[in-house]
Amino acid sequence: MKKMLTIILIIPLALTALTGLAVLTAVCVCAGRTYAPRPADCAVVLGAHVWMDGRMSNALTYRCEAALSVWRSELVPVIIVCGAQGANEPETEAAAMRRWMIAHGVPEDRVIAEDRSRNTRENLLNARVIMAERGFQTAAVCTNDYHLTRALWLARDVGIPATGIPAPSTRDVVSFVRGRVRETCSWILYFVRKYT
Repeated sequence: MKKMLTIILIIPLALTALTGLAVLTAVCVCAGRTYAPRPADCAVVLGAHVWMDGRMSNALTYRCEAALSVWRSELVPVIIVCGAQGANEPETEAAAMRRWMIAHGVPEDRVIAEDRSRNTRENLLNARVIMAERGFQTAAVCTNDYHLTRALWLARDVGIPATGIPAPSTRDVVSFVRGRVRETCSWILYFVRKYT
């Protein structure tokens, strides 16, 4: 009886671990994809953390650098920066990114701040409203490489025809691993919400 109970407990745990490992592998493989930059009506830069001293996190900085590169290549005329202010942030993520973009040469009228969204889906939903107001049809979604696949799924879900602009992952090993593990959980939640 004890052996049977052990088997009954181990099988679901093993299946859960295998599923998690399979999804983590898929996240890592997708993070390594290459995307050919394509013209779009705008770039949409997804939010990430701003430190209390006002510095953008590495993840956010890399996203901004990738979007700036696309703008300088004249593939997008306008950049929409997204993100509200979290409880542990001194200002909205959008405000920090907008200031950074302007400091790096993007004209003020070419950077639009969307400062109410608190997650990736809201980033894209609110960006879609801005796009509709300005007659934009397509977007180049800019986020870190490990996050981009799900961001493009969500863009499709909210009705944005989008291409991807991958920003590199953070160079810190702990953050590198944490980002992929967190994204693995986000993929699982995405599929649970979508298909249940």
